[in-house]
Amino acid sequence: MKRSGFLARQKARQDAEALVNHRFTRQLMVDLSMIALNDAFGFGPERLHKFADKLVEVFAVYAERWNADDRDTEYTRAKLDGKLKQICGPYFVPWEERYS
Repeated sequence: MKRSGFLARQKARQDAEALVNHRFTRQLMVDLSMIALNDAFGFGPERLHKFADKLVEVFAVYAERWNADDRDTEYTRAKLDGKLKQICGPYFVPWEERYS
């Protein structure tokens, strides 16, 4: 059966919109994080620049894993929670509570 050109164009449009939303969300996350770090801890330009670079790097690693198949998603979720538990100590909140 021949694939519809309309459906292919619609999927391409949806994929392009998803990419724009992904980039917007990533940049907004970086911007708001830098403002919070400046307000809460007085981070200046050098530290904020270093932080922003690392945040984009970490985001890319987890987003790439996240967008893989379901097994990788579960693995990524477990690794994310494990890292947060390690660095947040008694303030760690499990995935189910953070995303409910």
